Amino acid sequence: MAAHAAPTPRRGSTSRRAMLQGQHSAIALRLPLVLGIGYGAYASFLARAGGPASFTQLWLALASGVAFAAVMYAIIFAQPTMSRELRAPLWGVFLGTSVGFLRGLADFSVYRSVGFGLVIGAAVTVVTYYWWYTREQRADTRV
Repeated sequence: MAAHAAPTPRRGSTSRRAMLQGQHSAIALRLPLVLGIGYGAYASFLARAGGPASFTQLWLALASGVAFAAVMYAIIFAQPTMSRELRAPLWGVFLGTSVGFLRGLADFSVYRSVGFGLVIGAAVTVVTYYWWYTREQRADTRV
């Protein structure tokens, strides 16, 4: 009679156990690549500042895009083994640094770039910690 109330697994999501065994969803594998390409292209666009394109901007785009994608891959693949208290600041530092770097390329002062990166990093840390705090079961209460 109560069979309709039984929880069913969500479709399309990867469980934490599957991630620990090295199985990631297709989007977790492709998203850093796509975002890295976009990040590198935007960094090159900001460095160009309306002038002609040069090889130094091409190298900047390549280096920043590869670095962004590599760090994002590392965070995504390492996060199942971390606690939420470590994951949230890790994402905050990563995104705050990324945004601060882009802000610095847009000819803002170093102080404004660092301040903006700190604000974004703190906001991302708070939001991701809250996200995982409300959706994960604590390690000491798991059965």
